[in-house]
Amino acid sequence: MGFKLHTLIVPMAMAVLVSACGQKAPENAEVADYVATNRGYVKSPEVTSVAVTAAGELLVTGSALPESRVRLTSPGGQAYGVTAGGDGRFQASLPQVSGGSLYDLAMEAEGRLMKAEGRLFVPPASDIGAPPRSVLLRPGAAGLPLWPQAGLLAVVDYDAGGAMAVSGRTDPGATVDVEIDGQPAVEVRAGDNGIYTATLPVSGGLRDGTVSVGVHARDRFETRQVSLRQPAGERAALASGVWYVDWQITGGGMQTTVVF
Repeated sequence: MGFKLHTLIVPMAMAVLVSACGQKAPENAEVADYVATNRGYVKSPEVTSVAVTAAGELLVTGSALPESRVRLTSPGGQAYGVTAGGDGRFQASLPQVSGGSLYDLAMEAEGRLMKAEGRLFVPPASDIGAPPRSVLLRPGAAGLPLWPQAGLLAVVDYDAGGAMAVSGRTDPGATVDVEIDGQPAVEVRAGDNGIYTATLPVSGGLRDGTVSVGVHARDRFETRQVSLRQPAGERAALASGVWYVDWQITGGGMQTTVVF
């Protein structure tokens, strides 16, 4: 597996994971007879925000097909289903996990099941006044930072195939220059929502060790040190305030998403 070596400008139409309107209720996961794969006919659900409730749960808000059934499932198999309203808006309170919350999303409408391409990751959070650093993990691409206060360099992804991608927030339409170990790598432009993503051409692939990633946008510059290592299995670990999320992608293989 590897990232496609091109750059992306990402409008906030994230094909993501989510929840829906109604009370949270664990339910048994069921296998649908038909899995929808043609996105030209069925619109994927989208996450628009993640917050923390006074009870310490995650409040996930988003949009889906009106009155469709949306299900979020944890890696342990516990599923939470809600139904989108007539306007397509859904909202659900979901439990947090001390080591970081990871949820897969599927939406059922007209007897068809659509699985989102990404997975929702939310680090542990307790401050109801600040959105948690929630990220849409995307296979073979940069994770999308969902929290409004995400920095210029918010997320870095890499895999065993030697590919790397970065994402963050800046001014809408701003030009973003990305460098690796002090050397220019790629130039992209942020979308109308200020989010940019870039897939980096890493010469010779990535090896265990540390790589320095820098991002310039207008008068701002951020640089981060990223530790590279081979993941042994799915897990999320905190190191010096940075989350390293190792997760399995569809079709096999592992990807690591680093959340700053």
